[in-house]
Amino acid sequence: MVKYSTISVPKTLHKEIRRTVVEDPRVGYSSVAEFSKEAIKLRMDELRMELREQQANRDDIRQLVGKIKGIIETRRGAD
Repeated sequence: MVKYSTISVPKTLHKEIRRTVVEDPRVGYSSVAEFSKEAIKLRMDELRMELREQQANRDDIRQLVGKIKGIIETRRGAD
């Protein structure tokens, strides 16, 4: 069974979500909680993707630095 916890949002945000998302059946959400869960999951996916990209960039930089050091050492050895 899934356990839940509660989060607090400002009342104005809660009202805005309810008015914009829940009270308009075209949007497809039946509650503020349903919308909030999906919004949080989507943002978490975005953050995970950003973190993976940052790690990939760091790895690329490390490889480039290694190649540059290799080139410098090769040139020094040739002198």
